[in-house]
Amino acid sequence: MNHQEYKDNELLAIKNIEERYEIEENFLKILSSGDYSKAMIAYKALCSMKLDGRSMDYYRDAKYLAIVLGTLCRKTLQYRNKIHPYYLDSISKEMAIAICNTETITDINIVTRKFIKKYCLLAKNHSLHQYTEVVNRSISYIEMHYADKLSLSILASYLHVSKNYLSAVFKKQLGKTVTEFIHEIRMDKAIFLLNSTKLSIDDISAICGYSDSNYFCRIFKNRYKLSPGQYRNNLLQK
Repeated sequence: MNHQEYKDNELLAIKNIEERYEIEENFLKILSSGDYSKAMIAYKALCSMKLDGRSMDYYRDAKYLAIVLGTLCRKTLQYRNKIHPYYLDSISKEMAIAICNTETITDINIVTRKFIKKYCLLAKNHSLHQYTEVVNRSISYIEMHYADKLSLSILASYLHVSKNYLSAVFKKQLGKTVTEFIHEIRMDKAIFLLNSTKLSIDDISAICGYSDSNYFCRIFKNRYKLSPGQYRNNLLQK
C-alpha cells in the first residue's frame, strides 16, 4: 500500500466513524422524543452500519452492542429527559437480564426492540425536561412517595417554597393541581395492581396511599366511571 492509498483508507475510516456517530445521535434524539416508530427506523439504520475492529464471534459482538445501546438509552433519558433514575434503573436491570438470557442474535434483536419500546414509553410518560426545577422535584417526590401521606402543604414544606407559589407554578406547567396529580399517580398504580395482582381492594387502596378504601373507590369511579371491583370483573370476562 502506497502513501496515497493509506491516506485514502484513513479518510474513509474517519468518514465511516463520523457517519456512524451521526446515525447513533439521530437514534438517541428520536428515542428522547418517545416516537417508537421513528426510533425503530433509526435503529435499523444503526444496525446497518458495519463495525470494524470487532471479533469474529457475531453473537458475542451483538450481545456487547445491545448492552452498550441499553446504556446509551438509559443515560440519554437521564440527562436529556430528566427521568428519575428509579424508572431507568428498573428497565436497565430488566434489559440486562433479558440480554444475558438470549441464545441467538435473533433473540438479542427481539430483546433490543422490546426495550427500545419501553424506553420510548418512559420518554413519553416520565420526561421532566420541559419543567422548572421546583416542578421536576415535585413530580419526582410524588412519584416516589405516592403511598405516603401527601398534600400541597407537605410538598411545599419539603421543597422550602410557599404553598401559593408551588400551587401556581405547578398548575401553570402541568395544567392540573398538585392534588389532581397525586390522585393521577395513585390511580395509575391502582390500575397496574388490579391488572397484575389478586390483592384485595382494601390492600390496593392502602398500597396506593389511601387509608380510607371508600374514598379510594370514589376517586377511582370518578376517574374511570367504574368501581375498582367492576373494573376487575371486566378484566376477568375478557
